[in-house]
Amino acid sequence: MNDIILSIVAVTLLILLLIAGIAITFFLTNRQRMRQEQELMETKLAFEQELRQVETEVSEHIMGQFANELHDNIGQLLTAMHIEIENRKLDRPESQESYKPLEIYLGEVTQQLRLLSKTLNNDFIAHSGLLTAIQLEVDRLNNLKRFMVRLDADSTGTPLKKDQELMVFRIFQEIVQNIMKHAESKQVSVRLKTSSEEFELQVKDDGLGFDYDEVFKQNKASGLRNILKRATLAQLECTIQTKKGEGTSYILKKLPH
Repeated sequence: MNDIILSIVAVTLLILLLIAGIAITFFLTNRQRMRQEQELMETKLAFEQELRQVETEVSEHIMGQFANELHDNIGQLLTAMHIEIENRKLDRPESQESYKPLEIYLGEVTQQLRLLSKTLNNDFIAHSGLLTAIQLEVDRLNNLKRFMVRLDADSTGTPLKKDQELMVFRIFQEIVQNIMKHAESKQVSVRLKTSSEEFELQVKDDGLGFDYDEVFKQNKASGLRNILKRATLAQLECTIQTKKGEGTSYILKKLPH
């Protein structure tokens, strides 16, 4: 009888040990699989960030080249046109008045070209700073007379790195382009508030507004998606507040540590 009991106990212990061994093996295998999946996810995320960074660098390089082309080649052509007008005015003094409208248009084009080439030039933005770059873009937009832009700035420093400032400025340009294309706005307010610890950029228009969820569902928001993607890449928080008939507000903030 004792032998039977001992046999039953031994078999029970063996079964329990086997079950425990299977459980431990399953736990370790599952833990290793989760660790591998996490490593794979981190590798994928790092790759995507690197890819986006490369895309951004290529885009910025192209814009820099474009800015140089505008300044050097087209700028030279405009200068040549101005010289030609002056020569014709000297040859025919009686026709000087007829050249005034052309000179006005040429002056406006030249001014727009200078502003545009500066806002496309990465080196200029990095050297001058975000506030100066935004002010130049505001001046350029006001000269276009599509809508009135008002800038309110309270800047006593910045917590952003140079590459973050550049990304913020490109996001700002994307926002105003979106307003020009879709908002039918008359007034745009830009508020920049920065310190050594705080950064906030708000751009608000009085345009048509839109249904946020509906626009994103219908895959009609490439510009908005690009704004959000660039903000994420720059480690910033971007909030878009809008409602049909009530305009749109874009708020860009530095993420807390």
